[in-house]
Amino acid sequence: MNDTTRRPARRTERKDWLAFDRSDRIGLTILLWLVGARTLVASVGLPILRWIQGEPISLPLSSAVTVPELDRTGVLYSPADYAVDYSNPGAGARILDLLPGVLLTAVVIACIAIFLRIMRSISSGQPFAAGQVGRWRAIAFLLMIGPAVALFARMAVDGALASNLDLGGLDLMVSMTLPWLPMTIGLVAALIAEAFKVGAKLSDDADGLI
Repeated sequence: MNDTTRRPARRTERKDWLAFDRSDRIGLTILLWLVGARTLVASVGLPILRWIQGEPISLPLSSAVTVPELDRTGVLYSPADYAVDYSNPGAGARILDLLPGVLLTAVVIACIAIFLRIMRSISSGQPFAAGQVGRWRAIAFLLMIGPAVALFARMAVDGALASNLDLGGLDLMVSMTLPWLPMTIGLVAALIAEAFKVGAKLSDDADGLI
């Protein structure tokens, strides 16, 4: 009589379709650098190209208007928006016009570079490595402060350039919309930084028990 031994059945591991694998990291890296390149071209490259071609600087301006026909009917209307061309600007005006775009591009590229370092640590199996919390906080700071500073710089530059134009006594108005989206993402990054801070502490405690 032959004895038969039962072999344990092999468990087949199911593929985690939601796992963030190497191809996802490559795709995200390419996408982020495309965003950085697009920001560089739109914010810095195009103004330099207009400078080379001798095109005027377009200044978005707003002012109050009076429409007697609408006033008589009691209809409310909004201020008027203009696209005023600053013709034949000097090199100083061109450089001044470039500064807000350079600032915004620097913020975007810095965030991308920091985030890629975070992703590199996570992909190497060390999500709570030293410096991760600081990187998340740096991203949070850049997103909450950088776009707003770039916006204020854009408004200041446009106002300074417009002061050199003869607008015929036009009463200019200042309107501002804060960049809520990047500021909100910055707050989310700050929250993630706190989560990584707790995770790093738990990781250090676990290493101390081994």
